[in-house]
Amino acid sequence: MELPTDAGTLEFSQYSYIILPLNNQHSHVDCLLTADGKDYLLHLVFPNYPSHEGCTINLSYDLKCVIRNEKGFEEKILQGFNSVEELIDKLGNLIKDHHKRNLLCSNTEKPSVATNYSKVLAEIDAIGWEKLSSVNHDFTELKLKMYDSLNHQHILNVKFNNNVPEFFTEYPRNVNIEWQEDTSTLSEMYSLFCQEAEQYQDFWKAMEELDAGCWVLEPENPSRRDTYRKISIAPNVSLKIEVDPNHPYVFPSITWLGSETAVSKFRETILDRIEVWDNDLPINTNLERLLEISLPLKQTLDMGTENYEVTCCICYSERLNGEVPSRTCDNPNCGQSFHIFCLYEWLRSLIQTTRKQGNKVFGECPYCEQPISCNPPAS
Repeated sequence: MELPTDAGTLEFSQYSYIILPLNNQHSHVDCLLTADGKDYLLHLVFPNYPSHEGCTINLSYDLKCVIRNEKGFEEKILQGFNSVEELIDKLGNLIKDHHKRNLLCSNTEKPSVATNYSKVLAEIDAIGWEKLSSVNHDFTELKLKMYDSLNHQHILNVKFNNNVPEFFTEYPRNVNIEWQEDTSTLSEMYSLFCQEAEQYQDFWKAMEELDAGCWVLEPENPSRRDTYRKISIAPNVSLKIEVDPNHPYVFPSITWLGSETAVSKFRETILDRIEVWDNDLPINTNLERLLEISLPLKQTLDMGTENYEVTCCICYSERLNGEVPSRTCDNPNCGQSFHIFCLYEWLRSLIQTTRKQGNKVFGECPYCEQPISCNPPAS
């Protein structure tokens, strides 16, 4: 049994169909059958391709409505076809007869999500099939890809809800895509998606430089949407950097993480030398100039150097839900670090020694018993 290597269309007198292989092995195939302007979709699985033995057929809701009064029809088509074209021909003739008898399912029986398959396929055709990254079996969700001027791949996720698409991207800011039901096209939205990518080239370049030039603690697996980095500065001292996507090389918003004793000297150094910042240099280079240090790189730290790994003294792990310990005891003789979640729950459990002010809890350090406080973890 042969299938076309790409999406192809065949037409007869009263109906037409498109066969769309979903993988290179041709073991999963979508078929779109259009009769009298109405679309019907079926999904075929060929576990033993090119043989049709063991084939399974999944029918769209409308197509099930057409054949549900034909007792035994599904069993017949499973046993009696030698090619996809023969199967489609049988279904096409059945649908034509059904239309003649005017036995279409009532609109009230249709599911809440329906897709105009012909329109979606025409939109993909206009954009280019090479831009299609993936599509689900009923064409209600698809992913379109593009490559920007720096050869970064970006994915536009499209989800159809009652034929109205919703769009999702991994850009640092939401893309203002407004869909006008009567006039907008998927091709126009894709063009806007491509244009938006170009305005973030400097931002993505700045974040790549930051990832390469220092030890990034969080996020563990950065996406193109993430606008922050938490980097290691010294043992038990880290810095959270929030970068403006529209002005990535200006001085960023920063938050020091560590005991007050440990971070105070770094904070004062930056305040004293802020004029050294140069908007033409990478962020990590500017930080090294401001702090007059070399930022640690995890891959180059020798075994004999100071221990930069920070472990929570409550759960004894480095990461909890992808986050590193970010609250440190201010006692200079202690300086132990904790995950916010761990410390907050620890202090809340000490009913006799803990007090609250708003959502903030106060108590004793689990390690040295000196006073310590903690805000609730971010939800």
